[in-house]
Amino acid sequence: MKHPFQRRQGRASAALLLALAGAPLVTLADTAASKKIPPAKPKNETVLPEVKTNAARIYPGSPDDVARTGSKTDTPLRDIPASVAVVPEKLLKEQAAITLNDAMRNVSSVQPQMAGGYGYANNYTSRGLSLSFLRDDMPDGPSQNGYYRTLYDVERIEVLKGPGSALFGAANGGGSINMITKKPQKKFNVSGGTTFGSFGTGTGYLDLTGPMLNDTAGRLIVNGEHSDGFRGLGRDIVEISPSLTWNIADNKTLTIDFDHRDIQVKPDNFGILFDAKGNLPEVSRETRYYTPFNKTDQQINRVGVTHDWTFSDALSMRTAMTTENRQLDLIRNLSATATLANTVTGRNARRQADDASYTTFQNELTWKTSTGPIDHTILGGFEYKNTDIDSNVDIYMFPNIANLLNPVVLETSLAGNTNYQLFDRKMTSDTVSFYGQDQLAFGEHWKLRGGVRHDIINYDDKGFERTVQSLAGISKYREINESKSFTTGSIGGVFQPTKNLAFYAGYSEGAFINLGTESKAYPTAPETSSQVEVGAKTTLLDGKVDLNAALFDTERSDYFVTLPGNNGLATQDGKDRSQGVEMDIGVHPLAGWNITGNAVWMDPETLSRAVASNATLGVNNRSIYGTTPTGVSKETFSIWNNYEIQQGAVKGLSFGVGVTHKGESYADNLNLLKVPSYTTVDAAIAYRQPRWEAAVNLKNLTDENYYTNPTFVGALPGDPLSVYGSLRFNFN
Repeated sequence: MKHPFQRRQGRASAALLLALAGAPLVTLADTAASKKIPPAKPKNETVLPEVKTNAARIYPGSPDDVARTGSKTDTPLRDIPASVAVVPEKLLKEQAAITLNDAMRNVSSVQPQMAGGYGYANNYTSRGLSLSFLRDDMPDGPSQNGYYRTLYDVERIEVLKGPGSALFGAANGGGSINMITKKPQKKFNVSGGTTFGSFGTGTGYLDLTGPMLNDTAGRLIVNGEHSDGFRGLGRDIVEISPSLTWNIADNKTLTIDFDHRDIQVKPDNFGILFDAKGNLPEVSRETRYYTPFNKTDQQINRVGVTHDWTFSDALSMRTAMTTENRQLDLIRNLSATATLANTVTGRNARRQADDASYTTFQNELTWKTSTGPIDHTILGGFEYKNTDIDSNVDIYMFPNIANLLNPVVLETSLAGNTNYQLFDRKMTSDTVSFYGQDQLAFGEHWKLRGGVRHDIINYDDKGFERTVQSLAGISKYREINESKSFTTGSIGGVFQPTKNLAFYAGYSEGAFINLGTESKAYPTAPETSSQVEVGAKTTLLDGKVDLNAALFDTERSDYFVTLPGNNGLATQDGKDRSQGVEMDIGVHPLAGWNITGNAVWMDPETLSRAVASNATLGVNNRSIYGTTPTGVSKETFSIWNNYEIQQGAVKGLSFGVGVTHKGESYADNLNLLKVPSYTTVDAAIAYRQPRWEAAVNLKNLTDENYYTNPTFVGALPGDPLSVYGSLRFNFN
């Protein structure tokens, strides 16, 4: 099937030009009128709780912080009846966070997953359920077969826990990771830096921002990364992100940004394979079972346009549009089985080519008003979303590995290996959505929030698919057209007995049609989720301690799951539930001394009554009900302790140490393949001056032999002791 790349790019470009042209014209046409409208303040204005600031604080996410991910408005987190975590850029620098996995250690209950990411893309669960991705409040790629995200242009990361469909539409049950990027600044600044270290790792970036023509500011960020990777899992990345902000008037801005990414990552879906008894063999952590020519090549081009218009203090409008094209060329392994004779059989690989385009348009009005003694912040919005994907997948069979304990991988290329086409298909969808939210303040102590969203989606899936996922199948043409509509909502309340303490309770729902290119199956019903949550957000000891704690009960239903013994076929039998308690804490006992930590204790459980089999271990048609969902640990915690000297000859010298723990997890739905728990220690020393800084970071200080997460048939070894140095410069 030929990819209509040029046709779709032309359509997207036309839509983008209309957006670029329309927003300024409408804005300029109404500039005079808007200047005649005096700022209007809501009647019966409520005195909000006092906001305390601490210049030394490095832990945004405190009750006084504002994160749009929680409400899409400028509401402080203490007034949001949901859990929102924030990871700031400064903390990422302290920890020498290179990957998104590094960053997510700072958020309670978030765990990396192989499923959905397949060794080359980011994928996570929160509270045991899958997470979605946003970029500056807009959808950012799929959860399955997505891409590897870097941190080069990130200002901070905000994580909303639980279903967010009432605000963000197609959002997974675990919540949303929102990457907030750096924006153009009116003040000139140039910064740059490099990181180098273990496994041939080297990165470099340049960040230039400042005023341009009258009423405009620009920014250009360029990033390059190379790593040979532990166990040969290397990556090469080039990224360029120019952006422009035009202050059309005192109350109107137009921001245009472009992101180009060229990402090459070698995936490993095996890790260390389980033996025929369900144990991880005693082999070196550097042992490799994956196909040596595995690869992923991705080119991503994304354009975003945002128009903000403040009519008055009470009324504002935000119009945003993104259009993204992603090209994927992939070779990765699928499955393998170890026999009692320690032979590895059933080895194969997937060759996939995707050409995907995603376009999202949003228009939102925010109105602050009052009805008697009640203050309202009302949000109303419209969204249109188009998805257009061409995908081709072929399956290749590979020779056995003779010895599990001393593997020799024989294949050197795809040529000459038996293969068949799994599918060659085109998937499209069009979604129209309407949503609204009202945040009510009953004086200083009581807050209430309610939201509702209605989605109408039409989706097609047509092309050739194999009747059975094996050589025995035949390729047949199918054409499917479906239309669905569903409504989701959220409601919650906050009680603030004091200015520094807030208790909250909330309920939220999620629903979306999961169009993906992993399985040949197509969704017959929306994937749904729900959550009940109660918690507290507090600031103690005169602002020296910020503590957020929550009890949660979440469910996810009708998601695609590939069960053992089902010949690789995904079905919508997935149904999970997770109950638990989590906490995020920031402690700032002295100027320059900051401690951040998080922990979760939960009981994730599979509610599906589907059956699965593992012939190697002698299990046939056993129900998966009551098992722990794959890849999810019941307990995790992380703590980071950093102190920077505030005066004297060595002012700016800092020391940091951190501990990360993850409990045991399982690689299969039957819970026969267990991955052990681990605890690692990291450390850092840095010297910071106004215009430059240097740092050395040691990761896995004790050289722990551990596994980061299960794969589908094994466990992925974590990096051994590694050392990274970094230099950064800043000229403002």
